[in-house]
Amino acid sequence: MNRIKLAGWLLGVFVLARSGLAAAPSADNLEAWKGLTPEQIKQVKAGEILILGANTPQGDEAKRFIQAAMILNQPIDTAWALFRHTEKQEQYLPELVKSTLAEDHGNWDRIDFFVKLLFFNIRYRDIHHYEPENYYFYWALDPDFKNDLKQQEGYWRLYKLDDKRTLGRYGTMIQLSDLIPKSIMEAATKQNLPVDMEAVKKYIDSGGTWAKPGYQK
Repeated sequence: MNRIKLAGWLLGVFVLARSGLAAAPSADNLEAWKGLTPEQIKQVKAGEILILGANTPQGDEAKRFIQAAMILNQPIDTAWALFRHTEKQEQYLPELVKSTLAEDHGNWDRIDFFVKLLFFNIRYRDIHHYEPENYYFYWALDPDFKNDLKQQEGYWRLYKLDDKRTLGRYGTMIQLSDLIPKSIMEAATKQNLPVDMEAVKKYIDSGGTWAKPGYQK
């Protein structure tokens, strides 16, 4: 086989291989809007950051389950690349004082977080698992770390809206330690979550350049 034929054959194999790759999850899929009413979908498509939260009683304790949906003004691959660096959350999340990469294993990592919540200092370590082929990652507390949270887990899942925009779906469950009153948790969540989600959007929309006021590395 001469070089020209060989090059053509290799190109054909490459094209076939690429065509076999899974496409980015599409916002045209009903799953992308699961749990949202038609009116809520209209709100998100109009540019609103939609936040859904509810208290789930657990005996004498209460967990806070929160969901959010928003349109990000970046292509899905750009948005994914920005989300993938979870250690950079200190750059844009207001209450987060420090986020440090403890370990990076490619498809999972450990990140140490230090948060100031009103008069309380909260330290914890999350383990993040990444599924780039699904534009999805999720996290939970590292059980081997001395966390100031009882439970914390969550996810981000991205859907391609068009070539320039991405639908982001977020969910998290948080249970604070007994040292922090439930009333403080409720007030802080109600007040801070919309600000946090707005900060996420600003960071992603800016291509990773936006930083919260006063931030210094």
